[in-house]
Amino acid sequence: MLGYKPREFASQMNLNLNNGWAIVRTFVDMVMREDDGKYVLVKDPNKPTIRLYQVPADTFEEDEDAGHEMGIDEQDE
Repeated sequence: MLGYKPREFASQMNLNLNNGWAIVRTFVDMVMREDDGKYVLVKDPNKPTIRLYQVPADTFEEDEDAGHEMGIDEQDE
């Protein structure tokens, strides 16, 4: 395992830390413009573009009882 201090690592990659904070600020501003709700952030793999999609409130939620029961069945087998 190899570890780096964040500033040293950034300088090795020629990263400007101020630019990194500007990116975070842009993202926060984008999110703050939206209404309350649940969103998915998607980065286009071929372009320097990110998109924010609103999804229904129950998206990505699993039934907790079903997951618990499945875990018990798997142990019995």
